[in-house]
Amino acid sequence: MKRPVFLILLVFSIPPLFPQTKGTYRVETAGVVATGEHTPFWQINRQWGSVPVDANNLYVKGGVFHAQSLPGGWSAEAGVDVAAANASASGNIWIQQLYARLNLTIWRLDVGMREDYASSLNARLSSGDFVKSNNARPIPEIKISLPEYLPVPYTKGNMYFKGDFSVGYYLDSRWKENTARPRNRDYTTDILSHRKSVYFRFGNIADRNRLQFTVEMDHAAQWGGKLYQYRDRQYVVIRQPQGIDDFIRMVVAKEGSAGASAADNAYVAGSQWGGYLFRFDYKLAAQRRLSIYTNHFFDDGSGMVFENYRDGLFGAEYKTGDRSLLSGVVFEYIYTKQQTGPIHHNIGMDDEHRDRLIKKGNGNDNYYNNTDYVQGPSHFGQSLGSPLLLAPIYNTDGRINFKSSRIIAFHLGVEGYLHPSLQYRLLLTGGQSWGSYYVPFLSVKKGVASLLELIYTPARANGFDIRLSAGCDNGEFFGGGTFGGSLTLRKQGIIYEN
Repeated sequence: MKRPVFLILLVFSIPPLFPQTKGTYRVETAGVVATGEHTPFWQINRQWGSVPVDANNLYVKGGVFHAQSLPGGWSAEAGVDVAAANASASGNIWIQQLYARLNLTIWRLDVGMREDYASSLNARLSSGDFVKSNNARPIPEIKISLPEYLPVPYTKGNMYFKGDFSVGYYLDSRWKENTARPRNRDYTTDILSHRKSVYFRFGNIADRNRLQFTVEMDHAAQWGGKLYQYRDRQYVVIRQPQGIDDFIRMVVAKEGSAGASAADNAYVAGSQWGGYLFRFDYKLAAQRRLSIYTNHFFDDGSGMVFENYRDGLFGAEYKTGDRSLLSGVVFEYIYTKQQTGPIHHNIGMDDEHRDRLIKKGNGNDNYYNNTDYVQGPSHFGQSLGSPLLLAPIYNTDGRINFKSSRIIAFHLGVEGYLHPSLQYRLLLTGGQSWGSYYVPFLSVKKGVASLLELIYTPARANGFDIRLSAGCDNGEFFGGGTFGGSLTLRKQGIIYEN
């Protein structure tokens, strides 16, 4: 870790050598006071894992960022962002961002961990994408991408595409061990990650069309690492293979190699999940847009072919580019109770039926949970997908899985400007959870979570803003009742520019 930090700091210390060079900084500090055990739900989530879950906390962050042009139309960026907090799953101090980016004409290469929101769902108002949200700390990875939509040849500008492919490494091994091992729970360390996405867009409302249709297809996986499984009063350690052959098997969702665990051999290598997002955008006026969309989740073959067709996020959004009283509205309905039915296949049935059902995956999909990679799509206990399937960090029994996977929820997000220098944001979510098919709750857990945030940006204080928020959770759906207030001070500005 020391060498990448040194190289990035070296970039900032060298006098600008190229035109269009810019160095910036950003610092912020925030404190949360709450009446319950936890920080209110919407004051924690959509914050990239910076805000501690435990109530009554304080954190500070500071970062420097560099961007410059390069010969041949290339450009480069680099940044480092350090955070410190009390009562955080990440420890008292950690590196939040550390990255370098190289833009090579239409291609982009990213190395490191960066707060880089990729979903087309509203980053401030949506309840969250099933696959790629901004709740948890970023994972260090190497990613190559086509970041901007490119026209498909011979479609006369009516069809566009982009995509990305990445590999990475989870940093939360110590947190999982410290959480699970004292209670003799299963956990996995040194996990490798993989993500890939492809996007297709038909039409272009930024140019000539009033209607635009977008399809996103996402795939994510966890693989490799060491499985710690508590059996007969002791831990059994299984080292998952992670060679080239195992990597290819994981990328194409093929069963694990001979050295892999029994679950990988019976199903596919590693823990795999993904989603589709379908979105219609209609341009009402130059800066106004109305959208409807659905986000469909899958974690096996049955979900990929929509046998869990009832499940998903269904939403509508109104958005305008001006500073009006109502500049953005999102309404969403989230349903994950079906999961292709309550019963999974019996691995002991005859070969013909067993093979057919393995290819499909059958029922009891048990979203966000896996036999070997028990923490599911989480990083430091916080969800990499929708926060409404309550993340492992809320568990109190040493288990690090997602216990609340079958839910119904309604979500409303509203934002606008009360004054050109005073912005507001309102989030309101109500839901019910049945637990999971494997471990249902004894009674349905219900709850409501809300947030009201005011952001004041003084006209004469360049780059400075004050954020004041109040959050309230009522009921067990969101981890218990609590009421809290938060104050955030943020300053950003330019170090050098030419």
